[in-house]
Amino acid sequence: MTRTSLYRYLSSFVLCGPAVILYGGFVVLPAILGFAYSFTDWTGWNSHPHFVGLANFRELVRDDRFFSAIRFTLFETVLIVAFFTFGALVLAVLLDSITKFKGLIRGLFFYPYVLSILVSALLFQYLANYREGAINTLLRAVGLNDWTQDWMGDSRLAPYFIFCLVAWSGFGFFTTLYLANLQTIPQDLYEAARIDGAGAWSVFRRIQFPMLVPTLTINSVLALITGINLFPQIVVTTEGGPGYRTATLGYYIYWQGIQNSRQGYAATVSFVAFLALLGVAALQVALLRRKEVVL
Repeated sequence: MTRTSLYRYLSSFVLCGPAVILYGGFVVLPAILGFAYSFTDWTGWNSHPHFVGLANFRELVRDDRFFSAIRFTLFETVLIVAFFTFGALVLAVLLDSITKFKGLIRGLFFYPYVLSILVSALLFQYLANYREGAINTLLRAVGLNDWTQDWMGDSRLAPYFIFCLVAWSGFGFFTTLYLANLQTIPQDLYEAARIDGAGAWSVFRRIQFPMLVPTLTINSVLALITGINLFPQIVVTTEGGPGYRTATLGYYIYWQGIQNSRQGYAATVSFVAFLALLGVAALQVALLRRKEVVL
């Protein structure tokens, strides 16, 4: 090995070594340990977990709460992906066409994303309060007492209220990604379309949408991860209730591992959820990449 090669290897280790060590210690190693604990009965407190083989996986197949968490997580994820992928796209196109007070209006949409999830969740919890919440107070003020609801205590309404919380807090971020991509579209294309007499719909369909497909792919994957990983919003607002109707996979893992002291079983749920998310994300990216090629 020459002195130049040795110097190059040492430089790479000095620059990248600390990051690799930290990533391995805080991400890779816990993931490996979590997979190992999924075959044990570890409670999180005892120092000697016992190997139980596939017992946790067999229990998982018969766990009604696990499948309820899957159904609720998929329901929220479908709403979130559709809204953040296509709703944010429409809003970005509309905001891009604004000429007056552009910065102010965009800032108003982005502001909720700056707030912490805790603040946003507490705000919506206040809005949904049956006795003193802003929504019911407003309804009573205009004489619509029959419309007052326990917005987060009703199993039929709580899922939609949680979706509204996620949509309100994250809408600005996904819209900003589309807006950034819109700025990269050459103005020559718009001028050519204007000369040919193309309307707003034709410009969107022939110019803007094909150029936004790469960002659409990114937003859909990020929205998918957001939906699958719903956790703090549930902890602050419903705590999985009423009953366990609004428990997501993330909250169910937390409930089993922390509140129920079954870290081994929680690791099993985490491992299965990871494999499912990996498969869905890979399929989603493959389909959208094929769409990019067609366009």
